[in-house]
Amino acid sequence: MAGDAALKSAIALAVVALLSAGCATDQINGVRSAATNSDWGPGTASHDINMDGVQRSFLLHVPAGSAGSMSDIDAPPSTSFPLVIVLHGSSGDAESIRGTSQMDSLADARGFLVAYPNGSEGGFGLYPSDWNAGTCCGAASREGIDDLTFISAVIARIESTLPVDRSRIYIAGFSDGGRMAYHVACQLAPTIAAIAVVSGSLVDDECFPGSGVPVLAFHGTSDDQVAYDENAATAVPGRVPDMAADLPSSVQFWIAENACGDGIITRVAEHVVRTSFDPCSGADVVLYSIEGGSHGWPGEPGAGGPMSEIRASELIVEFFGRQIRR
Repeated sequence: MAGDAALKSAIALAVVALLSAGCATDQINGVRSAATNSDWGPGTASHDINMDGVQRSFLLHVPAGSAGSMSDIDAPPSTSFPLVIVLHGSSGDAESIRGTSQMDSLADARGFLVAYPNGSEGGFGLYPSDWNAGTCCGAASREGIDDLTFISAVIARIESTLPVDRSRIYIAGFSDGGRMAYHVACQLAPTIAAIAVVSGSLVDDECFPGSGVPVLAFHGTSDDQVAYDENAATAVPGRVPDMAADLPSSVQFWIAENACGDGIITRVAEHVVRTSFDPCSGADVVLYSIEGGSHGWPGEPGAGGPMSEIRASELIVEFFGRQIRR
C-alpha cells in the first residue's frame, strides 16, 4: 500500500509539472517546432538531442540581426555569435525561464544567441524537472544524470550549425539551474567565459576549476528555498577579505578561488547592495544582495518589493559583455 501511495504521489507531481509546462507554453508565443532540427533561422525554435538513447531538448533563440559583441552594439560587425545558456530552476522548463528572464529581447538588441535547455524528469518522467549539480537535489542527482555532458552537447550542436564565438560562451541559471551553473564552472571552467547565478548555491563537493571563472551572483537575504547563508558543498579554498565574511559561502568560495582582495560595497537601490571584487588575480566576482529579497529572478515580470529594484537580465548581459575567455 505504501508503494502504491508513493507511485500515485509521483504521478500527481508529474501531472502538475505537465500542466505547469502547458501554461508556460500558452503564455509565450513564437516558438517553432524544429522536428528535423533543420530550423536554425532568426526567432526561437525547439531542438532535440539524443543522449545515449534518451531524448533531451533545448530552445534556441537566434537574433534577427547580425552577430554582436554584447558589450558594445556600436562595435565593428562580428562574424560569430556569443552564446548565453540559461538554465531553469527545479520543476521549471525552458519555456518558463525564457519568460522569466526575458533574455530574447536582449539577444536581439546585442546580437547574441540564447539557449534554454530542459532538465530531466527522472525515471519514467515522474518527477519535477531538475539538474544534477552535485550533492543536491532531486531525481537528476539521485539517478546520476550526466548534465555536464548534456550542456556540452548543446554547445556542440549549436556550434555545428551556427558561427559561435568560443571565447564568449556563458552560463546563467536560476535556483537549481544556478547550482548547475556553479557545477559547470567547477568542472568545465576552460570552456566557459563567465557564469551568472540567481538564487543558487554551490552543491558540487569536488569543485576544482581548471581556470579562473568570472562570477556574478544575485541572492535575496530572505530566500526561503535556497538560503542566503547556505553552506557551500566544497570548503572555501583559502582566506577571504574581512569585508566578505558575511557573504554567502558559495560566493566566498569564488572570491578565494579567484584570489580576490578587498572589494567595493555600493548601495545601488533602496534594498540592493552590490559587492564587487575587481580586479582579482583569477577572475572578477560580483554579488547583488537583495535585503528582504525572496526566491526569484530580480526584475522578472510581476516582481514586486525589493525584487523589482534591479533587472538581473540586463546586469547579466552587461557583466558577460565584459568577460572574454583568453
